[in-house]
Amino acid sequence: MPDSAARLARLRNSVQSDLDVLPHRPPPEPETISDDDTSGGVTLQDPPDKQPTPSSVADSVPSSAPPLTLKQAAKEKGTSDANTERRFVWKQGAASSYSLGSQPKLSALPTTKLARTNLTKGGLAQQKYFTPIAALAKYPYQFCNKSCMQDIASAFFDAGKFWAREWDLYYVWDIEETKPLILVSETQFEHLLKEINSALNLGLRITHQQREDGLVNRFPDHPRCLPRYLGRTHSKEEYDSMTANVPSATWRVAGEPAAPSLQARTLEDFKQMMEEMWELTKNKSKAVKEKKRLERINKQKTFTDQFKRAQRYLGLRATAQTGQLPTVPAAIDPSLPAPFQFDRSVVFVCVDVESYERAHHKITEIGIATLDTRDLADVAPGPDGVKWRAKIRAQHFRIQNHAHLVNSEFVSGCPDRFDFGQSTWTTLDEAPSRVADCFKPPFAARSDPSVEYAEEQRNLIFLGHDTITDVKYLQQMGFDPLKLPNLLEAHDTATMYRVWRREQNPTKLGNILYDFDIPGFNLHNAGNDAVFTIQAMLGICVREATIRGSPESKNMREEQKVAKLAQVQAEAKQAAEDLAFGWSDHEADGDGGGPEPIVIKETPITTNGSQGNGSSSTNGGGLCRGRGGGSIGSGRPASQGNGGHQGHSSFDGASARGGRQHPGRPQPSVRARDQGSGRGGGRGRARNTTDTPLLNDDFGASRPQVCNCLIDIS
Repeated sequence: MPDSAARLARLRNSVQSDLDVLPHRPPPEPETISDDDTSGGVTLQDPPDKQPTPSSVADSVPSSAPPLTLKQAAKEKGTSDANTERRFVWKQGAASSYSLGSQPKLSALPTTKLARTNLTKGGLAQQKYFTPIAALAKYPYQFCNKSCMQDIASAFFDAGKFWAREWDLYYVWDIEETKPLILVSETQFEHLLKEINSALNLGLRITHQQREDGLVNRFPDHPRCLPRYLGRTHSKEEYDSMTANVPSATWRVAGEPAAPSLQARTLEDFKQMMEEMWELTKNKSKAVKEKKRLERINKQKTFTDQFKRAQRYLGLRATAQTGQLPTVPAAIDPSLPAPFQFDRSVVFVCVDVESYERAHHKITEIGIATLDTRDLADVAPGPDGVKWRAKIRAQHFRIQNHAHLVNSEFVSGCPDRFDFGQSTWTTLDEAPSRVADCFKPPFAARSDPSVEYAEEQRNLIFLGHDTITDVKYLQQMGFDPLKLPNLLEAHDTATMYRVWRREQNPTKLGNILYDFDIPGFNLHNAGNDAVFTIQAMLGICVREATIRGSPESKNMREEQKVAKLAQVQAEAKQAAEDLAFGWSDHEADGDGGGPEPIVIKETPITTNGSQGNGSSSTNGGGLCRGRGGGSIGSGRPASQGNGGHQGHSSFDGASARGGRQHPGRPQPSVRARDQGSGRGGGRGRARNTTDTPLLNDDFGASRPQVCNCLIDIS
């Protein structure tokens, strides 16, 4: 006890100097307790007449005070001695001083700086391939493996990063003109993948399957169907503003010529493409995938039948007789004349049109090459049709009105290097009649005034490489080959080569020539390209007829299959390595360290619901509100978000705008009073206030697929 008393005395002496400087506060007068309805409580400050003045405080300090303390020194220097600690009082209805919206806007990640564009709003696009930006915004979740899905999303897509990039936007109206589809070019899509690969050490690329699904499409070469420039955006706000002010479907830039009529075939192709791209912006169902698979099979059957007809026209395949069972025809000997009849005695007319790269409506060259199958009688085709090439006739027309326009930026134009004859100058007014003469005898050969040609209407086959584009140019010029009464059909060497190689995408003419050892010099000269296109057709048809049914053909098909399987295996291996990343890489990293304490994060349970990016309601009737829409729970727990997916388990009421559904993991049950908010059990981050964590369903990641539905042309 003596020690305790001594310590207390020392403590009192040590604080006495501070106590002495405190102002004297007399005891408060007793307050009268009232039972009226006025607000009660005890004031924390003295009444104005009772507050001490500075003089009274000074008088209350003993004259024999100890040396000045820090507080006293601060007072004498004029520094306020008031309590500077902040006090926060909750006031109902008052606006909070803290707002997420007050945070600085997200800056874009380092990206490839976009070059300046010469396009104006509403100008026709110069690129050929585009992707819907709404589908691209969901790229990690719809097209990436789940092992790297979240890494890609967090680094380049979530929290507004995707919209903070620079995007050149394009728009195209559907035929019904209800809503424009907003697009970005394939080039900018590839730039994004390149940055993702560099940052995360991945090998992403635009796959054949993604092109088949409509993620990247080539639009018909018609002003009504081509995308038009909308503008460049740097944020979601700019994107929303631009897309809310898209020019109408009939709006055109100054000086744009009138568009030709839209053909029925082009119209149907455009409608089909737009339907697929709109579907892609949503979550696809199994029914949509099955529909696309059947459409792909039908399209491949159409391509294959066209290839077989081309061989019949060249005497390389027999015409099936009525009632004859389908059989694989025997291979031909290229050193002997064609063994079969030249079906319908046709004339192939190939057209290639070159236009100025900065203004595609300005035609600069027209090349026409023809091959009369009557000239092939009793002539052996030779390997890859090399001996038939001499029978090709060609003409090259240069447009005087646009003689000063020579392509040099995107392709290397060479209008003055026609290798199969003499170029002919003509005007835009004369060009239609010049072209029309090439569809009549002597079919692109220079007519001899001393020779009188028969007025026979021969069966014609229009040939091209990407045929529809050249047809459009001819129609724009004033000559429509599709209206010729003796035109049987149109063939495309890009399609023929796809059938021959069993490939999903078209190949450039130069690559086809290389495959058949055809010396293709001075490409992008319209006359040369027309001749090379017929040579490519002969090479494809004769090569297949020469080796069909032979061991060489079987070996080639087997090699193609092995190559495709190797590609798929490589993609699967990469996917497996991505899944293992982060597990095996840490095996040699330390010994595990010390034990980690169990940490349970406390989250307060609210009584009036919660608000977030998604919504969740539980069995006890909790109410949550968010972008997905609010709902009052009754029955099993439900979750609704902006675009997630549905899992069938104890959380079997999940719904989303997209409509994509698949079985998910079983979810733990929650108690009646629990509240939760998040993105509805789908992708992304979510918060919950349940006793057990809510597990996100596995999101369906894209996996490599092999197309086995190409049809054998034999």
